[in-house]
Amino acid sequence: MKADPRKLILLGAGNLAWHLGPALRDAGYRILQVFSRTEDHARSLASRLGVEWTTDEGGLNPEAGILLFCVSDRAIPELLCKIELRNVMMIHTAGSIPVDVFRGIAREYGVLYPVMTFSKERSLDVSAVPFCIEGSTPESTAVLEKMARKLSGRVCHMDSRQRKILHMAGIIASNFSNHMYRLSGDMLRSEAMDFDLLRPLIRETALKVMEMDPASAQTGPASRSDDAVVQEHIDLLKDNPELQKIYTFVSDSIRNHSRT
Repeated sequence: MKADPRKLILLGAGNLAWHLGPALRDAGYRILQVFSRTEDHARSLASRLGVEWTTDEGGLNPEAGILLFCVSDRAIPELLCKIELRNVMMIHTAGSIPVDVFRGIAREYGVLYPVMTFSKERSLDVSAVPFCIEGSTPESTAVLEKMARKLSGRVCHMDSRQRKILHMAGIIASNFSNHMYRLSGDMLRSEAMDFDLLRPLIRETALKVMEMDPASAQTGPASRSDDAVVQEHIDLLKDNPELQKIYTFVSDSIRNHSRT
């Protein structure tokens, strides 16, 4: 790799870049530039990092050794069609995009996938985030390994298929769970009750799964095959067919898995 891998450009200025940029800077990497198609986002992250910014794919700093794609999955192919830099290592951070999206475009490329949900509004200790890496060559893998270990104490080598499965499991564990919180909150608000009543329960459930196998942590009427209570709840939801369907399906799944 001819270009300096310690100099990089962040492509994207969303939630992930907001956290990853400062972590890379603090790890000794020199961030030359922030790119985003949204000027306000580019300017805001660049100001946070004290670097230049651009909204022009043709204006990327040619001194960069790495282009780090912190953008949505669908934006990666779109950007690759417009980026002119070629003597750089290209790295994406997506869970569901294969590493070979860069094949034929960059000589060295790879994936740096953080297994975490990111929000600008919340501080986060990046050193506790697992990073999954995949390189196109031994040289690119070594660059990724060094970068990941500077960011975190937990680094896994994972191919594109494994990473896609992990990404899907993360969606079920995090995004699906959060949607359930929203539905339960909507239900409580419709009865003039406060979601804060559930926060201690949610916290304890999350803490338990940190120490126990999820199968052992499962409680509730469906896990006990208390069909009478489950049916009472289903009947209560007769005016909310969407939630009734979800409650029935998930209860059946819990019951079936509790028997195995």
